[in-house]
Parts: sequence; structure tokens; C-alpha cells
Amino acid sequence: MQFSRGCPFDCGFCNITALLGHRPRTKTAAQIIAELDSMYALGWRGSVFFVDDNLIGNKKLLKREVLPALIEWRRGKSGLRFSTELSINVADDEELMTMMVDAGFTAVFVGIETPDDDSLAECNKHQNRGRDLLDSVRRIQRAGMQVQGGFIVGFDSDTPSIFARQVEFIQKSGIVSAMVGLLQAFPGTQLYRRLETEGRLLNELSGDNVDGSTNIVPRMDIDVLRNGYRNILHQIYSPKLYYERITTFLREYEPPKIGLHVDPQHLLAFWRSIYQLGIKGAERVHYWKLWLWTLFHKPRLFPQAIELAIYGYHFRRVCELHG
Repeated sequence: MQFSRGCPFDCGFCNITALLGHRPRTKTAAQIIAELDSMYALGWRGSVFFVDDNLIGNKKLLKREVLPALIEWRRGKSGLRFSTELSINVADDEELMTMMVDAGFTAVFVGIETPDDDSLAECNKHQNRGRDLLDSVRRIQRAGMQVQGGFIVGFDSDTPSIFARQVEFIQKSGIVSAMVGLLQAFPGTQLYRRLETEGRLLNELSGDNVDGSTNIVPRMDIDVLRNGYRNILHQIYSPKLYYERITTFLREYEPPKIGLHVDPQHLLAFWRSIYQLGIKGAERVHYWKLWLWTLFHKPRLFPQAIELAIYGYHFRRVCELHG
């Protein structure tokens, strides 16, 4: 599902504007509703991801036409949780966040990138500067949307302290799903042009910034960078820190009221989690602690707690595969 293409921002490492331009081009509310009607008629009740580069690129149209149409469409329906990608400045608009939650958005992917202001300036991530990023994340969570975050290490401004700082930020923020990658330079970006001029580009570009590779000759020693990157992943997806992060998130999260759709596959996954995570897994102590904490403090969020615990198993397996 998509509402718009293009992005009003111009982050130095991102090739979206090079490919699609700065001006968001949008679908009409009628087009979006027609697509949703088709999915709903076919029986789909799961998650729907709006693959916009930045859903709030055209806030005026979003608030005036699209969100009201989605809110009306959802009346009397169950299931279909929406998620999307947008910029951190959504936290500045309480009305917009309320409308998104009412429309069915339960999760948003936000490019946090780094807690280091020098690195944010280096990559032209101006929308993230001059704000309390932790507070912005919490405001989104309290509005009723889970924040999934993108993080990058390997900027010229980064020092070896960045690895511990990234872990600290991720833990304090309660961003359970944290995608951390090494900086890569894509053709057409400001970063690529600068590094090409400086003779700091390598031939290989995987296009996957979470596979532990980079096509950049970094300022930091490459072995320090790669080892620091791997340490971030091993820490944040270790059972102890991961389950602590789930609890931090659940403390802040104010869930939206969406009609519950019970899928037999979800029930099967729940029973499998008891065996795989609660009996067999190395994380079993943390799993049962999460059970008890959630049932006593946030019982309504118990299904989400189990869902995130299952995600953690997947994330740890991916980290193991990447060494």
C-alpha cells in the first residue's frame, strides 16, 4: 500500500530524492480505500504497510482527506493494523498522531540514525537536530504507535564511543525493533559524490546496510568499526537487553482500540513460543519474567508482549548468521 512517493528532506546518505525527487506525489483517498476494500474482501485481516518514504511529507492532504477517509473506513471492521515510515517530527503534531492512531496506524519506522549531533549535521538530518530524540520517541509511543528505528554507524564524525552511545539510546528509548547498519554510499547521493571526490569509495556495494559491509573507506579504523557494529547487535539482541527494552516500551505505550481479529496462526505461534522461548530457549527466564510483568502491569498488552518476544528470537537468529 502506498500514499505518496518522494520526500521533502534530503538526507546525505539517502537516494530517495535522487530517484523520486523532493515533491511528494500522492494517491487520492478514493484510490487508497479501493485498495483496502479489495484486500478486505479477499479476507486479509493482518498488517498493511504503507511503503511511503515519508507518510507525512504532505501533512495537509494527509490530515484533510486521507486520514479522515481511513477513520471512516475502519468503522465496524476488525483487524488490519497499519504501519508506515515517517520522520521524527511527527512527534510535534499531537493532532496528527491522534488521527493516525484512530485510522489504524500502530507502528511507525523512524530514521533516528544516531544520537550524535555532529553526525546528524554531517548527513543533513536536520529534522532530527535540536530536539530531545528520546522525548520525541516517547511522545509517539504514548500516542499509541510503536516506534521502530533505523540507526547507522560509520559517519566521519563517529568515534569509538558511538557504539556504547547507540546501545544506551536504543535501550532508553524502548525501540524494540532497532535496525542498525553500517553507513553505505549509494550512487546519486550527496555522500556518494563527496566520497567519490575524496577517493574513498570501494567497488563493492551490497545495497544491504545491515549485512555488516560497507563500500566506504571510513575515518575510523575499519576493524574497530566492524567489531563495534557487531557488538551493538550482540548487545541489543541479547535476551537480557532485548527483554528489558520490551518492558521499557510497554511502560510508555498507550495502545489504540482496534477491533481484535483472532487468527488461528497467532494462537499456534503463542503455544510454540511457550515451548521454544519459555522451555527450550536460553531466554526462558526473561520470557517468564515478561509474562508476569505484563499480566500484572499491562494485561491488555499481553499479546503484543508475546509478539515482540517472538520477534526477538528471529532477530537473534539473524545476528548469529551475521557473526
